[in-house]
Amino acid sequence: PTPVPESTPVPPQPTPAPGETDSAAQAAGDTGESGPGMEPEETGPGAMPDPAPAPAAAGLTAAQSAAASGLIYSNQLVVNGRVTCTVDQVLESTGSISIPAGKLVLTINAGSDAALVEAARALSPGDRVDLSVTSPDSRWAEAEEALGGLYQLISNGAVCAAPAGSTGAWGERTARTAVGIKADGTVIFYTIDGKQSGYSVGATLTQAAMRLAELGCVEAICMDGGGSTTAGATYPDGSVLGVINKPQDGAQRANSTAIFLTTTLKPTGELGSLQLKPNDAMVLAGSTVQMAVTGVDTHYYHMDYSGPVTYSVQNGDGLVTLDGLFTAGSESGVTQVAATAGGAMGAADITVVKTPSQISAVNQATGAAITALAVQPGERVDLKAVATYRTLPLTCTDTAFTWTVDPAVGAVDENGVFTAGEESASGTLTVSAGGAALAIPVNVASHVIALETFEGSFSSITSTAAATASAETRPDYVRYGRQSVRVDYDTAAGGTAGLVSTLAIPAGESWLGLWVYGDGSGNLLTATVADQAGTAADVLLATLDFTGWKHINAALPKEASAIRSLQVIYGGVEEHTAGTLWLDHLTTSNEAITDTTPPTVTLTLADGQIKAAVSDGVDRTISKESVVLTRDGVPVNAVWDEASGTLTAALPAADSQTHRFTVTAVDASGNLARASADQAPVQAREPVFTDTEGHWAAVYADYLYDTGVTNGVIVEDGLEFRPGRNITRGEFFALTARWMGLDLAAYAGVELPFADAAQIPDWCLNEVKAMYSLGILQGVKSGETITCSAGATISRAEAMTILGRTQARGYAETPLVFADAGQVPLWSLPYVRALVSQGVAGGYNNQIQPLSPITRGEVAKMLYAML
Repeated sequence: PTPVPESTPVPPQPTPAPGETDSAAQAAGDTGESGPGMEPEETGPGAMPDPAPAPAAAGLTAAQSAAASGLIYSNQLVVNGRVTCTVDQVLESTGSISIPAGKLVLTINAGSDAALVEAARALSPGDRVDLSVTSPDSRWAEAEEALGGLYQLISNGAVCAAPAGSTGAWGERTARTAVGIKADGTVIFYTIDGKQSGYSVGATLTQAAMRLAELGCVEAICMDGGGSTTAGATYPDGSVLGVINKPQDGAQRANSTAIFLTTTLKPTGELGSLQLKPNDAMVLAGSTVQMAVTGVDTHYYHMDYSGPVTYSVQNGDGLVTLDGLFTAGSESGVTQVAATAGGAMGAADITVVKTPSQISAVNQATGAAITALAVQPGERVDLKAVATYRTLPLTCTDTAFTWTVDPAVGAVDENGVFTAGEESASGTLTVSAGGAALAIPVNVASHVIALETFEGSFSSITSTAAATASAETRPDYVRYGRQSVRVDYDTAAGGTAGLVSTLAIPAGESWLGLWVYGDGSGNLLTATVADQAGTAADVLLATLDFTGWKHINAALPKEASAIRSLQVIYGGVEEHTAGTLWLDHLTTSNEAITDTTPPTVTLTLADGQIKAAVSDGVDRTISKESVVLTRDGVPVNAVWDEASGTLTAALPAADSQTHRFTVTAVDASGNLARASADQAPVQAREPVFTDTEGHWAAVYADYLYDTGVTNGVIVEDGLEFRPGRNITRGEFFALTARWMGLDLAAYAGVELPFADAAQIPDWCLNEVKAMYSLGILQGVKSGETITCSAGATISRAEAMTILGRTQARGYAETPLVFADAGQVPLWSLPYVRALVSQGVAGGYNNQIQPLSPITRGEVAKMLYAML
């Protein structure tokens, strides 16, 4: 509305602001707020002004009516006055709107009295509106500025009860703003933060009123609260206003009203007092705080002061030095530190806490919170202790705490600097103060770095005339992964056969680790290692007086930086001037470590999520590349958190088939571990095969059919899998090769060494060729004759050996505890152990029956379990 004399023409309507409607009919809804920054408690009927007086009596002009009621007619709103306005436009808005110059905005909350809301909506541009402001209290006519308060909190020294209908807002715990007056006229401006977990829960209005009464107020009202609660001050050592509370929105909210206290006094430049900082510190007993002073002139303005200051403790426990370093005493209480200078003085109250509510610790270098320490031998960590009292932070000095640690894991000094011992160990580091304590588990563990795994097209070592390096994929000659390096050497020409190396050694490493498949020659295996200055030295790795795989640890020279060569030195046995050995998985470490323990892997499928956890006793972290999630053997994307060792992925919706999810992890030493979980189909399905209904192998047989691994046997009644029949070698090789997903046509030209190659059926011939070419199938040796024996049955030990050779090497080889474990052939033992440790193979009645035939159903289950 625009205030105008009654004879003034109606001005044209302005264009509505973006987002506003130009008539009440276009939008009708409860906005819940009458302006920005207001809390819901301010928008109810109790926050609305009283209805305006009744319209003028018939036959009287507006001025006459106003005079008759004792109102003063004016073109401005005043207490006990009336103004006549012309409606420009009617808006319904959910946000703030601007107030045009020379105009008024009359707002009515959409949730207020229905009659008022409808009356406002009924207005149209051009309508005349009389606005009256009245009060029975004449003092309002003397007011120059006014701010509204929601509720009166204290009246005549007594805490007020909640008004009728306001108990919900009155009893809510939230941030509060209030103003109170003491009996002597002193005004208190009060705020309390709220709705911030771990910091403040806020207060009800009754609690705020009780606090103001404690402070001596005899009258008090509640102002706006919640996110609008903001208190600011300009301290004597500053020049700008700063927020001193913690608004619950995380920052100041845009408010429409505020109270500012200002002064008309001018700076005098005459020292009047001292401002001592910190002025409200909470300090742990025994800690130190550096005090400082700021000059304040006689009109309370900041002024520079650089003269001498005398510090003293006026009361309480503690000491303060000449330069203001305060050391808290040993007991709880409030200590007042005073300062005097140039005839001026100041004081600060410091709260000393003997027993904190909670102690925590952080890493000084990173700022990260410490709940456990996993460190390497000799590693140093500078810890800082942090204490709180009833969630409020305490100023702490590390020397105010007592630091202790189990001697087995290292030592800690009075400043919280922890130094790990030189050997692997576990123990506890304790930080305590005043009866409160924090226990930090400490694990001192060595580390391993994979220097060369020899997987793929490795180029870190190259051949010479006397030694040839080549990739080896036959599983029996691979220790970890799917490939090692074969070294064929001949020392006859010069007594030494060497390979050139370009392997760089990370700084600070002390030991070199290497798996060697010895040839029993008695020759020496050495490495030439260069330091950072380029000086080279020979390091003895092993005497080759053994056969089979053996792990070697060799001490590195100080500041070793690179391996220049690997060589075999002739040991003097005439028939062993030449030979063949295999090398795999070369590592460095800070201790002599032979780590053959796989990581620990867990996997769950629940609530639409795939979750896995991976941990390792030696490696503190496992890289993203070392953890793989698969679905039915096919890799799928997942999120890997290296710091926590957790993997997450969305679980695809179930369908008509059973699916197997597997997480596989490999540590720096090459050890493999896996965990699997099955996703059931949406509903039970009819078995594909007529002879598997109700059979324990039905799910696994259906999987082989769904993936094209088997087509079954067509009979008059349908399709059969024949799960209880012993499988032939040819059938087993065919199923395994197809399960591996091999391109069988690529192996069609392979020449087989088997004496009975011509008798291998065409339906499994390429499968046999593929398995032989990959070193998985080696045949049945009888004297000098090797056969495939495709039509014969295959034993359980033979089947587990073939399946074990399809995997990467490195899974744990758990010792067998079956009653007939001694019947497992030595050539099969590593693979049987590995499959048993993974849960792929198992026994029955405490027997594994290695020499017995294996059935088609058992093979189907093993192939599924290996996904």
